[in-house]
Amino acid sequence: MKSDKDYIKESHSSHPRVFQTFTYCYPVLSRRAGGISIGINLNLDKNCNFDCPYCQVDRTVKIPKQNIDLNIIRTELESLLSSFDANGICTLAQFASIPNEGKKLTDLAISGDGEPTMFPEFSQTCAFLSDIQKQFSYLDFSLNLITNSTLLDRENVLDGIGHLLAQKGEVWAKLDAGTEGWYQKINISKISLDKIQSNLIRLGEKYPFKIQTLFCAIDGLCPSEKEVSAYLDRLKKILSSGSNILEVQLHTLARKPSQSFCTPVIPDFLEKICSRIKNEVGIFSKVYGIEK
Repeated sequence: MKSDKDYIKESHSSHPRVFQTFTYCYPVLSRRAGGISIGINLNLDKNCNFDCPYCQVDRTVKIPKQNIDLNIIRTELESLLSSFDANGICTLAQFASIPNEGKKLTDLAISGDGEPTMFPEFSQTCAFLSDIQKQFSYLDFSLNLITNSTLLDRENVLDGIGHLLAQKGEVWAKLDAGTEGWYQKINISKISLDKIQSNLIRLGEKYPFKIQTLFCAIDGLCPSEKEVSAYLDRLKKILSSGSNILEVQLHTLARKPSQSFCTPVIPDFLEKICSRIKNEVGIFSKVYGIEK
């Protein structure tokens, strides 16, 4: 017979972006959010300016550009949010085996099958979500943006973030590398790592944020000591710019990647980096997704 821990582990390892007949919205049990997170997929065409080999999104089939219908998003969100009781506990059947304390609504997350800030109407969509948050204020959830940090220098993106943070929200911004060489192995982008760093500094001029970092092995090789030190140096530079970095979230592969040469790092690897971030950089850090 499965235990509560078994059910939770299974839910964490499966994050399908599909729910019933919905187009944009889907509920998942999120390790980092600490409860039920409702994802909002603004990239139905899987458009992304990263090509991470660890990503589980299949981009081999081209999908035409998709228009976003905010009326459908509203209908889907209202349906999902209505499935939470007055205490914020999810009543959906798919989470019935999860203890109540583990299935409380934590956030609406702008995420999905690509980089959400590439969506031209990003700012207007964030304002719309802020209205939804007011409508369901009794549930006390956050509006979170999960971003690869490539477009944080754009005014419409910063304006959108302002809407997300107006009441209760967070930005989880990606920084996966310390050197350009490693960055081009695990993120593969025309946008340089130096640009990512400057974008994070630009974001930090206006808003507090969290950094999310995924470490994995490539062809069996973990990031080197030189790579990890360069990563720590970038954190130090971003912090010294005056940025308020609330947390560094460390994780590794939890689901099957698109490329088999990507494999998880061992828990001890992440724990050591976590300790160095706290002691050498002076930022709170936490490891997510590792079974003890």
